[in-house]
Parts: sequence; C-alpha cells; structure tokens
Amino acid sequence: MTTLANDQESADRARSTAASLLKGADAAIANGVRVPADKVRVFGPVYSWWRLVCRTSEAVLLLTERGFTLEAAPMVRNILNHAYAINWLVDNGDAAVDALVARGDEEREKLCRKLEETGWPNADEFRAVIDQAAAQQQAPPVRTLAEQTLHDKLKHELTNFYDMLDRYDVADVYPVYSHLSSLSHTTISTASAYVEQMIDGSLQIRQEAADLGHADIIQLALALLQTATVMSPLIDGDPLRASIDEATTELGLENTQLLPARVR
Repeated sequence: MTTLANDQESADRARSTAASLLKGADAAIANGVRVPADKVRVFGPVYSWWRLVCRTSEAVLLLTERGFTLEAAPMVRNILNHAYAINWLVDNGDAAVDALVARGDEEREKLCRKLEETGWPNADEFRAVIDQAAAQQQAPPVRTLAEQTLHDKLKHELTNFYDMLDRYDVADVYPVYSHLSSLSHTTISTASAYVEQMIDGSLQIRQEAADLGHADIIQLALALLQTATVMSPLIDGDPLRASIDEATTELGLENTQLLPARVR
C-alpha cells in the first residue's frame, strides 16, 4: 500500500526520488548501452520517449522549485502522456512501431497539405522531401485482415489517449490528463489563473498564479519510475534496476503493480 499523500512530506519524498531516478538514468547511459538484436527496433522510439520524459521532468523540477507550478502543467501533461505510451509501445512491440511510423507519415502529409493550402513559400520543398522519402521506403507489408485490424487499432490508440488508457484498465488516469490539458490550452482555467473575482464584484489581479499543490511532483516521480521500469529490461544488464528498487521502496510502492496490462 502506498504511503503517498497530497502533502508536503510526500512531495519532498517524490522530489528526492525523482532526482535519484534522473541521476541513475544519466549514469546508465553515460558510456553507451548494448541492446539485444531482437529489441533494437522497439528500443529506438522508447529510448527517445524515455529521454524526453527524463529531460522534461528535470525541467519541471527546476521550474516548480522557483514557483512556476501552473506554467509547468503542460510539461507534466506531456510526461504523463509519454509515460503510458512507453508501456503501450513495448507491450505491443513491432506492431506498435509500425503504427507509430504510419502515423508519422500521415502527420507529415497533413502538415504538407496545410503548408500548400496556406501558401507557404517553401511548401514545394517540403513536398519534394516527403515524396523522396516515400520513394525510398519499402512497400507496405501485405497484412491479413487480423493484422490490418490490429494496425488500425494501434494507430487509433496512439492518437486517442483516453482509449489507450481505457484498454489498459487505467481510464481513471484520464481526468488528471484532462485537468492538465485545461491548463495547457485556451480555456477558462488559464483565463482565470492570474485574476480573482472578489465578493464585492471587483477583479483582483495577480503577478503569479495560485500554487497548484503537490500532485504534479508526485505524478512526475511515478512517471519516472514507470518509464524506468519499462526501459531498463531493454538494455543488457538491466542497468536501472537498482534505482528502480530504491525508488519503489522510497515511495512505498513495493506491492503495487507499476505498469498496467492490456484488458481489451
């Protein structure tokens, strides 16, 4: 049973644990890594996502130490999204990589069309790059009906975070993501963050937004622990294991399933 709570003591513990996980991550890759041949294709995108989570977490820790809590919320949202996507990618293996690549091709084509439609002067150069890359790619594989269905399912999950969470039986995480989204876009949450309506009807302005509390730092530490748990077994020697075990004990999560499993 976790001993974490939305209080200062837990936040301090989470911050310390996050710092230790980041230190362990840097040490694990300082001299390069060896990856088994059968894991190389998955390793590439997982490694990049993991480093994004680590570097973004480091930035959030620095910002929140200086009182930038609301301003860091979009970064925490990105950390949360990638933490669950990393587990999804490894769990689904090469099929997930195929879905990721296909979505990337679709997004580049979509961007190019927007450049063309809005009259960007270098749109033709971007189109040439896309066409050249497409010509150099191998022909897409011929998939069975079951394989195509899985491919389409994974592409959908990659761009619909709620469905990704729901199919791993952790849809209760989505309200956290939704709240962070409200602090990342043009919403009433951001429109009211630096002002306060007073009882007498006047509007009080603020230089700084109200402190959001401790939940984001705790969530950040959990995300670092989850992503390390996915990442470490992909590398020869399981180099993050000591950091993972230490963090699990520090956060009181010894008997907690850190990674969700697909249920549908």
